[in-house]
Parts: sequence; C-alpha cells; structure tokens
Amino acid sequence: MLYGSVPELVMPERRARAFGIFYTGTIGSGAVAPALYGFVGDAYGVPVALVIVAAVVLLTLPLSLVLRPVLFARHT
Repeated sequence: MLYGSVPELVMPERRARAFGIFYTGTIGSGAVAPALYGFVGDAYGVPVALVIVAAVVLLTLPLSLVLRPVLFARHT
C-alpha cells in the first residue's frame, strides 16, 4: 500500500526524490531493525523484544487509517 501511495501523494516533479527517500528508509530500516531487536533481546530478553516488534507492527494500522482517506479522496 505504501509503495503505491507515493505517486498519489507527491507531485510528479518530486516523485523521483520521494521514491528515493521511501526506498532508503525501507532498506535502511530493514537492515538496522534486526540488530536493534537483537540488542533489545540480549539486554531485556526475547519476550520484551517480541512485544516491541508487535507494537511496531501494530503502529502501522493507525498510520494506514490516516493515509486511507487521502488516497480515497484522490480516486473519487
């Protein structure tokens, strides 16, 4: 959903930069997250690390709800 929303939310002349920022953030967080969760797991235990992973994943739900009206308005 987020990848497809980039062209919907950014003016055409800024799309290349927006995709660059999107991909940099996605790849960077995908590279850093396992190490961060590993440090948390080592310091506080695996159950705490999994609760944090679950909280981060659940955080995407309200963010997608905020994004939904913007995308829906552009298609009507």
